[in-house]
Amino acid sequence: MAKVTGPLMSISASGTFGNTIVYGTVRGIQYARMWATPANPNSAAQQVIRGYFTDAVNAWHAETSSVHTAWDNYAKSTFPTMSGFNLYVKAYVDFLVGHSGTPPTVTNTPPTMG
Repeated sequence: MAKVTGPLMSISASGTFGNTIVYGTVRGIQYARMWATPANPNSAAQQVIRGYFTDAVNAWHAETSSVHTAWDNYAKSTFPTMSGFNLYVKAYVDFLVGHSGTPPTVTNTPPTMG
């Protein structure tokens, strides 16, 4: 259900309306778009990538609060639109895919992003 604050589209609206239209805000700009059922290819390659994300989230939860704080501070100073969690997951998945960086660990927090 859409959450509307003030008259529709004059102040803010977010969410779906009857599975026909979606209201939201990105970087302070309001938008409305048609609702679409997301595709789920469920291919073998997609399952591998989903597994990488699962591994990354599990690794994040295994880290200590001081590591979380270090990642949050690094994200705020380097990538202001990302949280420490998002940056950690990105670095972890990048490592697993083999594109760049090193695996996020306590000994190399925060990482050198390539």
